[in-house]
Amino acid sequence: MEIVTRHVDDLEGAVDADVAVVIDVIRAFTVAPWCLSRGAERLLFAPGVEEAVRAQTEHHPEALLLKDGGTDPRFALPNAPGRIAREDLTGRTVIQVTGNGTRGAYAAGAAPVVLCASFATAAATARAVRAAAPARLLLMPTEGDEDVALADYLVAMLDGGAAVDPSPYLERVVRSTAGRECAAYGADARYPGVDADNLRRCLEVDVFDHALQAVPQPDGLLAVHAR
Repeated sequence: MEIVTRHVDDLEGAVDADVAVVIDVIRAFTVAPWCLSRGAERLLFAPGVEEAVRAQTEHHPEALLLKDGGTDPRFALPNAPGRIAREDLTGRTVIQVTGNGTRGAYAAGAAPVVLCASFATAAATARAVRAAAPARLLLMPTEGDEDVALADYLVAMLDGGAAVDPSPYLERVVRSTAGRECAAYGADARYPGVDADNLRRCLEVDVFDHALQAVPQPDGLLAVHAR
């Protein structure tokens, strides 16, 4: 298996890989599995804010909208794993849009299999990659070294052999720009969507025993399935 790591902003043209693993540790793809864990019946990604609102209006009037960045009264949920881990989403449809993670999922859309990963789903993602047996695997960090650290961790796990200690990779998450910001902001009301528990959730390894696969839908959204 050939493994290529390329940042989402460095992609040129179509994605040339059998499997693409899109990585957003802080915070989109730590949030995503928590949405499903907290009972969401469907999790959908949208390519942008207005597309998410339009999808809710035209196709999913019962959906809860989730995004990062500044507050928007149309969006009920923040991109905050600390908060989502406490939500009751039983039976709900959640439409998520973020500036890095879900954008990356769309950028990787030409790959036959698109997986969305954080440390919370790391081992399950590695298993899903092995099961797919790709000739070429693309690891796609979407932000800073916190995402590259997970890419490196996945490479180490896919190399086989002895179990891999996640500690040095998690230390890189803590030291990354996004990690330091996450720790510093805490529950500061000036930073919407930031929860005091966010960083701890992003540092949890293998909380979930399933990977997340993003699958294109006829309405232009991506449906997220546990696998």
